[in-house]
Amino acid sequence: MDSASKENLELEQIEHLEDVREDWTRLAEAAGHPFASWDWNAAWWGRFGLGKRLYSFVCRDRTGDAVAILPLYIAGNRPLRVARFLGYADLHSPVCASADRALAARAMREVMGRSGGCPVVVAERLPSAQGWGELLGGRLLARQQNPVLRLGGMSWEDFLASKSANFRGQVRRKERRLIEEQGLTFRLADQASRLTEDLDALFRLHALRWGDKSTGCFEGDQGEFQRDFAVAALQRGWLRLWFAEIAGEQVAAWYGWRFAGAEWYFQAGRDTRWDHYSLGFVMLAHTVREACRDGVSDYHFLAGPDAYKWRFAQEDPGAESRLLSSGPIAGIASLAVEVANSLPASARQRVLRISSPT
Repeated sequence: MDSASKENLELEQIEHLEDVREDWTRLAEAAGHPFASWDWNAAWWGRFGLGKRLYSFVCRDRTGDAVAILPLYIAGNRPLRVARFLGYADLHSPVCASADRALAARAMREVMGRSGGCPVVVAERLPSAQGWGELLGGRLLARQQNPVLRLGGMSWEDFLASKSANFRGQVRRKERRLIEEQGLTFRLADQASRLTEDLDALFRLHALRWGDKSTGCFEGDQGEFQRDFAVAALQRGWLRLWFAEIAGEQVAAWYGWRFAGAEWYFQAGRDTRWDHYSLGFVMLAHTVREACRDGVSDYHFLAGPDAYKWRFAQEDPGAESRLLSSGPIAGIASLAVEVANSLPASARQRVLRISSPT
């Protein structure tokens, strides 16, 4: 162990994720987003960690209590040795309470500066509102929208009252038409015995909606990773998998989680034969209504500037990707960024070695 700061903190490298499961789980809730959870990162590492080197650390105070987790792995060695966050996701960050973010940032810099370590970290999709950019410094690579609807425990009727008369009319009219004409019902997937079947339906509806434009998030190993996490999320009480059903058939799905008192909308899908009924809009409104009824604080739409999100969202806390570098390598890393920024996107990723892992 090495001293991490003047506060007598110690950094301990993690050999196996299971070794810190209890501490990580406790800290993830304080970190405030589901991608910080041990379950998400362990499921991802289990599917994509083969052949990769774990480079994660737990930061402990002088009493031995864990106060932060640095969830990193070595992503590449050429042209520079680069670390990234585990569990490729819409948001990443050190795992800690808000009061310990400065401490975690100092620990991150020490990890980068140690001899034989990893002097470059591509820190992608840091929650901007948490102040990681200022704490970690480095070079800004990109900003990303992450729209949020602040519910603050408001009722569904209060939410509707905050919207335009046209919006209120559409919400009520479109759902009522589907119910009266087609017998629309909603179902929350909450049975472990049926989860495999429900995930099959989600994947099918997502493919119907996106076709060739799909990101592949439910295909191959990515799909198996999502299945692994969904099982853990259901056990933990986080899973929110909603279906719209007509005549016993699943025609739309909404997939996300309820974590740290907030709703997190990850993916959705639908049978496009029902698009003339605005089924996607009806499904989204239903999930917001259920969040209001349950007293949820925030509804996160996660990455992307899609127009449909802004029909509901109020603000954009944003996320930012940064290149962090330490020591003599810092100049080389900065030069690599300068060169990469002048190239097409595909070539830029090859230069920086920051293309998304699969």
